[in-house]
Amino acid sequence: MDKKKYILSVQPVSRSKKYQKPSFINKNDLQKTLVKKGLNIVLGEILKGGTVSQVYSGYLNSKPIVVKHTEDLVPFDPTEFFISKKGHNIDSHVLNLLAKEKKIKTPKIFRHFPEIATTIMEDMRCFGYELMSEQILKGKLLLISAPKVAKSLASLAQISRKWKNFGTNESAEQSIYERGLELRLAYPNTQKEYLTLEKEFVSNNQFWVWPDGHPKNIFINENGEVALIDFGRSCWGDQRYMLPNFLAHIVIFTLTGHLNKAQSIEYIENCTSSYKELESVDEEIFCQYLAMEVLHRTNGKWIEGVDNYKQKIKLYTFSLRVFDEKIDSVKKLLSLLKTCT
Repeated sequence: MDKKKYILSVQPVSRSKKYQKPSFINKNDLQKTLVKKGLNIVLGEILKGGTVSQVYSGYLNSKPIVVKHTEDLVPFDPTEFFISKKGHNIDSHVLNLLAKEKKIKTPKIFRHFPEIATTIMEDMRCFGYELMSEQILKGKLLLISAPKVAKSLASLAQISRKWKNFGTNESAEQSIYERGLELRLAYPNTQKEYLTLEKEFVSNNQFWVWPDGHPKNIFINENGEVALIDFGRSCWGDQRYMLPNFLAHIVIFTLTGHLNKAQSIEYIENCTSSYKELESVDEEIFCQYLAMEVLHRTNGKWIEGVDNYKQKIKLYTFSLRVFDEKIDSVKKLLSLLKTCT
């Protein structure tokens, strides 16, 4: 028998691949390297978030800063894939492209060291900003931020359409594969739902897209003003994904009991209508992309606040009903959210 015919694309979890060891095992190693580069720098506590990167508070010449360092993220099971630390430099490249844009606020870069995938930048907390994810987990959702987030995302889409094509670490195919894996598993016999979205995401890849535009990467201050961070996992794909991807997390935290349902519905309405002032919205694919992202996070992948089976069942039920009941408008989507208990 020719066994090569039957080789699968995955391997036993117990048989680990060999990857390059991290350059910096801990904060002290990183700090010593930065000091050797001539910086008067002290690294402090590691900050929340940082699934792919390590983010530290710190001081540069006695002024508060944030230091972001990235190592390769290696697969820990057969459904995962290798994420190169080189994406860090894409993040810095995008931040530099946006530095002079008045319609979008991002942290200012002070120093960038591509050879060690490390960037020193403004600490947005010094200007009264807090991560939106932290606000949400406190049950706090500032309604005044809805139009401002929407306009930031719409402006990001418009501004980036003027950019010359540059290389990214991830392709549209890789991005949608990761975010659509749970959708594939939910409809294993045909995968029609996933394949439809994959085709849309990949074929509409003439423009840059930010698939990581969720509350862990968005800062909000008390006036609802917005600052965006972490563009390393961006790619050239379907820009229509950005708004539903963000709003999917409002749905997630509503169904898990962290947000008031009536306020969340108002937030989604305001955000969507404000976005439409600048960009058109294909409501059918909006609903499908949103449901795919809810399904992607159903078991709490890379987010806090999904802790028990009751929460997971609500997320799973909501997202599958969008596909099974062919929900194709924002109005119908919000009606579904109202009835989900």
